[in-house]
Amino acid sequence: MTRTPEDLANLFAYGRWATAKTLESAAALDAEELGKPIGGSFGSVQGTLAHLYGADWVWLERFHGRSPSALPGAEFLTSVSTIRERWEPVQRGLREFVEGLSRDRMTEAVSYVNFAGQTWTYPIGEALVHVANHGTYHRGQVATLLRQLGKKAASTDYLRWIDAGSPR
Repeated sequence: MTRTPEDLANLFAYGRWATAKTLESAAALDAEELGKPIGGSFGSVQGTLAHLYGADWVWLERFHGRSPSALPGAEFLTSVSTIRERWEPVQRGLREFVEGLSRDRMTEAVSYVNFAGQTWTYPIGEALVHVANHGTYHRGQVATLLRQLGKKAASTDYLRWIDAGSPR
């Protein structure tokens, strides 16, 4: 499938909107609920949000030719407001990267060393689709965790974003 910079800019705009909605929903949690171990891939809403932020950060680093050896420490991400503060510049960086891509760069290789020391190489366009899809997957997990805590989770379906006027 041919990826275009415009397709990816649109996908990342949707992701920023969906992340903002997810963080708004998570803001209804108190500190105990945020960190409460209830299951899922990362144990809690806090753990899952920290993973999402960290993965975006790692990929932004990779797109700039760096290979971090670990995710940023989640121990400092003890509130939704702290997570949001840390995440906003990363989202801005991803936006600038994606919106600065030309069609020629979509197939350019991005290589990195993963946390296990293995080197991987993918076309930039495909790696960006992975990042966007990863966010969607884990935002869905956050929605489930919020519901398990008796809270309301915002609907972040793509068509809801379209219905909202596709805000960028």
